[in-house]
Amino acid sequence: MLPLRRKRCRSAAFGAAGSPSVRILIVGGGIAGLTLAARLRQRGLRPTVIDTIGSYGRAGTAITLWPTGSRVLHGLGLWNSFIDTSVPLWRYVVHDRHGEVLRTFDLERLEARNGLPRVTPRAELLAVLESANGGTPVDLETEVQRMRQIGSTVRVRFDDGRERDFDLVVGADGLRSRTREQAELDTAEHRFGWRLWWWWAQRGVTPPGELHETWGLRRIMSAYPTQDRVACFVAIAGSFGGANPSAGTGQWPPSDPRRTDEGWILRTLPDADRVDWLDLVEVTVPQWIRGRIVLLGDAAAGLVPTTGIGASLAMESAAVLDDELVRVDTAHIDIALTRFARRRMPRVDAEQHRARVFGEFMMLQSPIARHCRDLGLRYFPTPVICRELDRWNNSPI
Repeated sequence: MLPLRRKRCRSAAFGAAGSPSVRILIVGGGIAGLTLAARLRQRGLRPTVIDTIGSYGRAGTAITLWPTGSRVLHGLGLWNSFIDTSVPLWRYVVHDRHGEVLRTFDLERLEARNGLPRVTPRAELLAVLESANGGTPVDLETEVQRMRQIGSTVRVRFDDGRERDFDLVVGADGLRSRTREQAELDTAEHRFGWRLWWWWAQRGVTPPGELHETWGLRRIMSAYPTQDRVACFVAIAGSFGGANPSAGTGQWPPSDPRRTDEGWILRTLPDADRVDWLDLVEVTVPQWIRGRIVLLGDAAAGLVPTTGIGASLAMESAAVLDDELVRVDTAHIDIALTRFARRRMPRVDAEQHRARVFGEFMMLQSPIARHCRDLGLRYFPTPVICRELDRWNNSPI
């Protein structure tokens, strides 16, 4: 794995020599934040990037990158590095609740037109993004305590008491964005009543290049192959009761361990070093901008992970934000932000809706509805599916 850079001392990160003409703070060193930082650094800017985490390590699960996200890596000169740390998905295999194959989708058909989706551990993708243009310093264990807009600048107080003025603050700090809260941007949350568990299994539990998914009764199970491991996911619809934070770690707690449709994915659990979980929430933000503060990635729109488009969508948005910023001077950043939102909100809203509908389609409870779904999946015309995937992968950003 490409090593992420060590934590930089705050004096270096906040007072680097040769300050760029545009003072940009990126809150969040995840996929959206590091993609934007890489694009800005490609133009000679030096944004300040902070994150509250203490280290990156190997935490996180697998990420699927679709061709729209891959194009951003091409533009950054990172494609070869990404190839070295990822694997292509050649086939998508859907099973019914009993483990029988409903349909195998041959993704090789996409290769000539758009390229294949590729899978990598999240930590690997972050390392690739951070390595761009000589590397992006990320100031870890750093938090914004307060933001205050003063004219065309944002005055930021950090948790160590320092204050700095920025021309632009980008909130790329995820679903639970504090930037969104501090900017007082309205947020709507939709809880699906689904809990998602994930863990890593040994390589070889699924054939290389094949994504396997089981659509069971009120549960979905998936296995994503990477170069050296397989990422396993189980989502269950239900009420779990008790103290229920939004995420955590711990042992697998199925409500009914005697279920007969658990399948081979759950049989990898005893060998897992760690099991993580979270409750699935869709976050919608009607307005992404407040003055010189703008939201990016999951902070702007949190999707349920049913379509695997979230990382690509975040990278697209980062590229578009940079594309709009390069067209204006510091005095007209507001115009760039307005254009950014106008370009991205329809695309993001459409993908959020698609992910929600697809999730409901996968989680059907009615036996009759599930039977009709399974029949339709078996016999739906392949050309129609290919056209839909083409449209998805060729959406303008």
